[in-house]
Amino acid sequence: MRKGTFDGLALAALVVAGIVSALAYSRLPDPVPTHFDLHGNPNGWMSRDVAVVFTPLFGLALWLLTRFVARILPKSDKRRIDERSMAMVASLTAVFIAAVHILIMYVAIVPHVNVTQPVFLLMGFFYVALGLVLPRIRRNPIIGIRTPWTLTSDENWARTQRVAGYSMVFGGIVGALAGLTGGAAGGVIAIGAFLLSALVPAGYSLMLARRAG
Repeated sequence: MRKGTFDGLALAALVVAGIVSALAYSRLPDPVPTHFDLHGNPNGWMSRDVAVVFTPLFGLALWLLTRFVARILPKSDKRRIDERSMAMVASLTAVFIAAVHILIMYVAIVPHVNVTQPVFLLMGFFYVALGLVLPRIRRNPIIGIRTPWTLTSDENWARTQRVAGYSMVFGGIVGALAGLTGGAAGGVIAIGAFLLSALVPAGYSLMLARRAG
């Protein structure tokens, strides 16, 4: 897929999120539950006027930052940026945020819906998608598993991103399946899987740096 296709997908997802907000507005409670505990009980709210625009606008801002921040970087860093990879990651992020927003709107209108299971499923898909993308990303100052050690050499970077790919795909699958079981225990396992999948490649990069040193 071309970078323009990824850009179009991101913007389409955010537009759909905005349309859902407009259609749901009159049926939403005030305030709107926007945060939930591991049992699916709301523990955070926003006013209706804020809730319908906050997440789509946040998603748009994050997409713009991820997609175009490379244009203000020094030339030495710009040369390392693969715009197609940047567009891909920015699009994945925007689609994920739009999907979460639509889910929140739905849960606010339809009471007693279990929100934790679909959230963990979305997180799992997001991690798997990132895991498939990370091995393709060259060393850069913006995206990827970036530690002080991965930035020391192209070899450390490439090997770390490759391990991150496997780790995040595995963590995404485990997290999604654990989250789908429901309950606090499944949620804890899911969160642990997501966190561990990001920590493993960071630790691996440190091991590579120590071996090289």
